Amino acid sequence: MRIAIHQPNYIPWLGYFRKIALSDVFVFFDNVQMPGGKSYVSRNEIRTPNGRLWLTVPVSGKGGLIADAQIADQRWQHKHLRTLEVNYGRSPWRALIRDELAPIMEAKHTTIANLNCVLIERISSLLGISHVRFERGGKMDLTTTGATSIIEILKKLGATDYLTGSGAGSLRHLDIDELGRLSIATTFVSGDFLQYEQLHRSFENNLSVLDALLSIGPKATRALLYANN
Repeated sequence: MRIAIHQPNYIPWLGYFRKIALSDVFVFFDNVQMPGGKSYVSRNEIRTPNGRLWLTVPVSGKGGLIADAQIADQRWQHKHLRTLEVNYGRSPWRALIRDELAPIMEAKHTTIANLNCVLIERISSLLGISHVRFERGGKMDLTTTGATSIIEILKKLGATDYLTGSGAGSLRHLDIDELGRLSIATTFVSGDFLQYEQLHRSFENNLSVLDALLSIGPKATRALLYANN
């Protein structure tokens, strides 16, 4: 039973979806504090002819749980969708913006967690990732909170393998010895990806998965998730 746990981020990068693709169960870690300041929970980058550009969802109530963080207003959707249409208008897959993303973005979700979870599950479906079960930490009736709930989540789901990244944020809360005592193996998921042909000149890495989807399409993007891992 391979389990991955991650905060529900806004239109996240390829590495996020690699973790999903390699998991049996993926847990949205929304039962932790909403990060203060700028965070991938509420923003991510796309590609433009002039370089990288942030798309940010306005969020209020920072300091509480991610599950409770409210979207501050409902005027951001048009800007985000229009920005995607302008910068990926030459894409053969541009219909995904209106057919797949717009209905979710325009649904007026009240919390950032709900918006992100629905977007991530839909994008996973577009990538052909159908075997994964999604769970939300905030709905698992946990007795622990924050980073300490990772162990409880893994035990509750019967994990035999914990999939994690090797970044500073992931390593900060990783206790390999404790996982070993629980007979849970630790697998580090690579964050390295092959370059793909973007719509604009000079390759930019670590962008939102939407850049790959709209540059090379769902099938080729899915292949990137399994390459070099």
